[in-house]
Amino acid sequence: MTIASGKREQYDEMATEYNAYEDLPVARLEAELIKIALGNCTGLTVLDLGGGSGVYAREAVKAGAKQVDVVDISDSMMQIGRDIEAHTSEESRIRWLLGDGTKPLIEEGVGVLPYGHYDITMANWIFDHAYTVEDLRGMWENIAASLKPGGKFIGVRAIAPGCFADYNMKTGKYGCLRSDVQPIPGGFQCKATLLTKPPFSVGCTLMDDSYKMIDKIPRQLGMTNIAKVPDEDSETVKRDLDFWQEHLDQPGVAVVTAIKNYGDVVSGPA
Repeated sequence: MTIASGKREQYDEMATEYNAYEDLPVARLEAELIKIALGNCTGLTVLDLGGGSGVYAREAVKAGAKQVDVVDISDSMMQIGRDIEAHTSEESRIRWLLGDGTKPLIEEGVGVLPYGHYDITMANWIFDHAYTVEDLRGMWENIAASLKPGGKFIGVRAIAPGCFADYNMKTGKYGCLRSDVQPIPGGFQCKATLLTKPPFSVGCTLMDDSYKMIDKIPRQLGMTNIAKVPDEDSETVKRDLDFWQEHLDQPGVAVVTAIKNYGDVVSGPA
């Protein structure tokens, strides 16, 4: 079995369960922060890399995006999104495209827009499924190549120090428990159990460049102004500071934004 087919099977198997993730505290926080990062999308084109069932693609549409292209390795995940869109009264502004975000999308024959044509590219949680540093670079190459100069990246990821804090390793306070942590080249692999009803688990990886927010790879590819969306900006945190204090002291997840350098020549992945 190839890595790509292994990823696809994992997500196909958990497609239905993953929708329940939206009810967890950490998911509610990330959803608010992504909405803040999206802002007003009126007239914009958006790429949602690893967009699954299109939860945030639909948020971009609500914010005014004229077109959102969801690319995902799992057709089963995207089918959930297609079914949701089929029950809307308006013509869908979402396209569903099957592809592996670690590989050059255009070379794969994925029907995305030409390089340098997206105003916003989202990549939510995909870095935590880069099995190698080369996978992580491939993801960032697609992101950087897809964006217009001055275009915005938005993505959620696990970060240090909180990804190994007690609330993630012992209590599951915010809806996730990590276990079976093992070193691999360039980082760690582990199991993440999402405490939905019933709980389900998924294998994930934590590459140093991503979870430590070193971000050497995206900087090399012309991504600038890399920054976290402040957790304190969310109403979820403001409403219950006591509950979120452990996360604020040791953040374990972040919505991160970046801007594609105006000075870079648009080109495809190497």
